[in-house]
Amino acid sequence: MCVQSQLAEYSIGDLFDLIFPEDRRVSGYMCMVFNAFLDDSGHKQKKLMVSAGFCANKESWADLRADWNQVKTKYGLDYFKSSECNHVDGQFRKLRKGSYAQPDERDEAQKIRQEFLEVVARHRGIKGMGIVVEMEPYQRFAELPGASSVLPSDPYKAALSSIMFEFVKRISKVVPNTMIAFVHDDDDKFDDLRGCYKEFRTKNPKTAKRMGGFQPMDDKTTPELQLADLLANHTAYIAGQQPNPIDNLLEMKRNIQLLGVWNEEYISAILRHGLRRQGKPIPLSLDLESE
Repeated sequence: MCVQSQLAEYSIGDLFDLIFPEDRRVSGYMCMVFNAFLDDSGHKQKKLMVSAGFCANKESWADLRADWNQVKTKYGLDYFKSSECNHVDGQFRKLRKGSYAQPDERDEAQKIRQEFLEVVARHRGIKGMGIVVEMEPYQRFAELPGASSVLPSDPYKAALSSIMFEFVKRISKVVPNTMIAFVHDDDDKFDDLRGCYKEFRTKNPKTAKRMGGFQPMDDKTTPELQLADLLANHTAYIAGQQPNPIDNLLEMKRNIQLLGVWNEEYISAILRHGLRRQGKPIPLSLDLESE
């Protein structure tokens, strides 16, 4: 617990220098990952699980933080959080004149959000990705015989593993000698997610060579995680509108490299491939599910 507390007090720059000291001469990238999910009106069964984040080098993050913090200061915000902006609550409650947010107050909150989006658009070196897991088919396939050795019981771990793999694969093609350090919001599930990170490294040794750690930070004091929240929230929204979210991408087009969907067809293929690699039989019920 002491180690985690000390790590949470580091700035992004401090953490970067620890992972990529100058004498190693490594061109490194930082990746911010956050999760969000869509649950119609906030009380029905969850339909989607999202892991989303951005990746950039040290200099790009420093420039982003400076511009991001200027917008926060302009509007007297301690941090940005999409849900609070959308509901004119929390940091945005000051915009309300009464107990309930009015249309003009919601519009004002969205105008502030737009300024944060404009900050993102100015920083082309920051690249984002989002992974969406459709909950119903995932949970159905995860209950099949032998599936637990391929599909984590927690769908978010599947999304998180998927986005880590995609970042390493894509960034390594551009900068072959790079390492990627992953940072996640320091919530009550972090220890479990760190276990997911370690398990992913064990199962993917080639990819693990490019992974520089998985550390917690507070999203309320870390602009990079606030940006990841912005993408995760938008990804969950557009994924709920139509099957292919990239076709409905309205924001951050210049920065988004990938929006992937774990739908029924993809989950089935992942399960089949995983079982074959392990030399395990494909359950008949999987064939029936796919028909």
